[in-house]
Amino acid sequence: MSPLSSAPWVMLASVCYLGTVTLGTLSAAGRRVGRAWHTRLFVVTVVLTLIAAVLSFSVQWMRAAVLLLALVPLAVLPFVTAPVRVHLRRHMLLGLSAAPCYATALVMLILGPR
Repeated sequence: MSPLSSAPWVMLASVCYLGTVTLGTLSAAGRRVGRAWHTRLFVVTVVLTLIAAVLSFSVQWMRAAVLLLALVPLAVLPFVTAPVRVHLRRHMLLGLSAAPCYATALVMLILGPR
């Protein structure tokens, strides 16, 4: 595995996305989770997803396209759902709309390049 392999980046981005969703869910459920942590993890998720997409182009362009597609709802999320307290349902649905992209990217990673 070369140092620029996309596999660990895809897994990191997916785990980070799952963590972001988990923190957001805990926050929406009334747990005392700092919004700053959710925001920081969201930014890390976007950056890791972008890195995974760029590194995937040389191996499997479809996986790269799926990861770039995941970035679309994440890119508009802060603008379309502000303030989150008012638009909580919209925020959750838009944020979760990236989940199939991450799941597809992981399946493509497991199945390998075809």
